[in-house]
Amino acid sequence: MKNTIAKLILSLFMVVTGTKQAQQSQSFSEKLLGSYKGTGTLFGQKATFTMTWEKALNDRFMRLAFENRYHDTSGTERILKATAYYDFRQNKGYWFDSRGTMLPLRLEVVENSMTILWGDETTEKGKTIYLIEDKTQLNVQDFVYRDTAYVPFGKASYNRIEKVKLSKH
Repeated sequence: MKNTIAKLILSLFMVVTGTKQAQQSQSFSEKLLGSYKGTGTLFGQKATFTMTWEKALNDRFMRLAFENRYHDTSGTERILKATAYYDFRQNKGYWFDSRGTMLPLRLEVVENSMTILWGDETTEKGKTIYLIEDKTQLNVQDFVYRDTAYVPFGKASYNRIEKVKLSKH
């Protein structure tokens, strides 16, 4: 009997915890909606960034349209474009970029912060950390996983330039 009660309490705790995490994820996704411009660094070089977060596919997903630009050490301009779809209900998604790379995503949301763990055993791996500073500023840090540690390769500070409310897709 005690074992059954303990299992019931544990199950209830897991449901409440899961519900709270889902609510945090949904709340965070709503705060992200909009278009942003940013400046920062990529691979030690000055860079510019743009991104737009919007609801997509009957509001089942959030779509990120992303671009970064920087000049490598030879002076050549490098541009990366990407689209990602996030399911904040299930805390997962997929990233597609102009390198031809497709990465699975796992989301971890806590209040005004989101960590995206990207990649798997068959792809490159890393993480991106989003931190909402206030209603208009978002800070992002990028890390690639090398050997046994996460190594930083990008950092940006974004300002919201437009709040998006309606789905376009």
